[in-house]
Amino acid sequence: MKKILFGVHDTEECRQAIHTISRLFGDQKESIELTLLHVIPETIIYAESGIVDYEMIEDRENHESQRILQSFFNSFKDLGFTCQTLLKTGNPIDMVLEIASQYDLLVIGASESSLLHRIFNSHQNSFVNASPISVLVAK
Repeated sequence: MKKILFGVHDTEECRQAIHTISRLFGDQKESIELTLLHVIPETIIYAESGIVDYEMIEDRENHESQRILQSFFNSFKDLGFTCQTLLKTGNPIDMVLEIASQYDLLVIGASESSLLHRIFNSHQNSFVNASPISVLVAK
């Protein structure tokens, strides 16, 4: 069984990666374990910003992240894929690299608004090189 980790972010390019995965692995749906990963970056709020309801911010982030994961889950379900969702909080780079070794392939969407660009900025090549598994950057 092939284990694929798909780093999910709410961008059009990431949504296009759904079709790439379907084209590449659609005939192997039964032999693929697909995990959809979304990482909520840690929220940093400085004391000078005034009174802040941290719980409200965390709840909003969690709700939005669950919505994103559910949307991707439904898209794959419509294409006949079985998948699971995984929601983590922390440094996105660390979270992806921490669990990547449990998978055979990491899939991410490509472009300036992609997960890689937003999180890793100009360090895309460094991230790809640091990954313990192969990385597919889908367009």
